[in-house]
Order: sequence, then structure tokens, then C-alpha cells
Amino acid sequence: MAIIKKVMMNFPASDSPNIVSYKLYVEESPNPVTADSENFDLGDNTSIDLSTIPGMDAKDGVFNMGVTAVEVSGNESDFSLVSDVTLDFTAPNPPGEITITYI
Repeated sequence: MAIIKKVMMNFPASDSPNIVSYKLYVEESPNPVTADSENFDLGDNTSIDLSTIPGMDAKDGVFNMGVTAVEVSGNESDFSLVSDVTLDFTAPNPPGEITITYI
């Protein structure tokens, strides 16, 4: 069983009233994050292990990310952006076969 380290993403909550959730938008670098980028609903979490988001755990490489706040009426804020984030959710290959030698 491989062990993949947690990759935590944290951001301060929006100070706007009536925020019900946040969305994470992701693009492979060097592509910019846009409203059409692949996105993931974060619920009301402002701290999350990226490997627990279905679909994110399969992403390896360098990415640009943006987070938006979503209010109760469905309106979304501008992006809080981070660029050139390297994600690695792939465990290394195991060592070779173990042998035991009696001397």
C-alpha cells in the first residue's frame, strides 16, 4: 500500500455575508485560470487536503489554481489566484524483491 503525503490548501474565508461555499478552479500551467476551467466544489472548507477531492488526486504536474467564494444566490467572487503549483500524488515504484540469505 503506497502512502501519499497530504497536500493541504488553505485560504482565509471571504468577509462577505451569505457565503455558502467555495470553488477551486484548476488549469495546467502555463494556461490561465478562467471561469471555464475545471472546477471542484469545496463546500464551506477553507482548509482542505487536495488529495481528498475526487479527480484532484489523479493530477500530477504544474498547475495554476483559483478559488472563488459563492454566495447564497449563486453569485461568485473574483479569483484568489496561485500560480505554478507542483502537485505530485504518485508514489514511487517499490524496491526490488526481498531475498533472505542464510550465511
